[in-house]
Amino acid sequence: MHKKNYNALLSLLKDPDNDTFKAMVESMTLDANIIPTLENLWQQVNDEISISRLDGLIHRARFNQLMKGLKKWHVKKSEILEGAWLMANYQYPDLEFAEVDDAVAGIAKDVWLELHSDMTPGEQVAAINHVLFGKYGILGDDDIIPGFNNMLINNILKEKKGCHLGLAILYISVAQKLSIPIFSVPSLRIFSLAYTNDKPLGENVIFYIDPFNKGKIFFEADAKYYFEEELKMPYSSNNIRPWDDEIPILLMIDHMRLMYEVKGMKNKANDMEELIRMIHMIP
Repeated sequence: MHKKNYNALLSLLKDPDNDTFKAMVESMTLDANIIPTLENLWQQVNDEISISRLDGLIHRARFNQLMKGLKKWHVKKSEILEGAWLMANYQYPDLEFAEVDDAVAGIAKDVWLELHSDMTPGEQVAAINHVLFGKYGILGDDDIIPGFNNMLINNILKEKKGCHLGLAILYISVAQKLSIPIFSVPSLRIFSLAYTNDKPLGENVIFYIDPFNKGKIFFEADAKYYFEEELKMPYSSNNIRPWDDEIPILLMIDHMRLMYEVKGMKNKANDMEELIRMIHMIP
């Protein structure tokens, strides 16, 4: 930030005229580049109005950066792990991508050591399950409502437990590191995965995987029974078709929106709504 603009912002922080302050803010570019400047200013002030205004500016700068990153991730069709990190980074601004990427890469490397070229799909999944749920001891957390502790990727890696959605995202992240064609099936309430014949996303499903139940394999007949006998719903193949990585991340954003609403954090809930609208508008 230019020194002149820096001094102007510092002088306006305490200005009781909100319109004047808003006019100054509208002339600024609020992105990641300005965050160090705002944080430095935050250290220099001690009155409530200045602290509140700077908190708002820092939050908006970080959110603008999140929107930019999420849009880029969506357009480039990057690995699901990057999308999961972006959302965890919203809640934990100091979380670096390398932290979660290195952890998942370590899990994938341990799986890779157990793989060989003539393995069947079932044997590949058994290797992932052995490492993820055996060696690393990852467990399913059966809390009815997903929370930050069991859904966000950094917390799952730290706490060794996750909800259906969180475990599915972790499982896909490991599979993508190994180029194993596993995709999400969010239409099943247990949030399952599908091992397909095709790369990228294909309709030819070999079998399904329940990451919440230590990677248990099941087949279309089991899914049909689940819909018709347990859910009492009509079944069709559309119920269990695999989806691309956008859907799990969209569901994560929506769960975060609900959590912020429950906590009375309306501004953050509104942020999540803005993210969902943005993703839906991307061609």
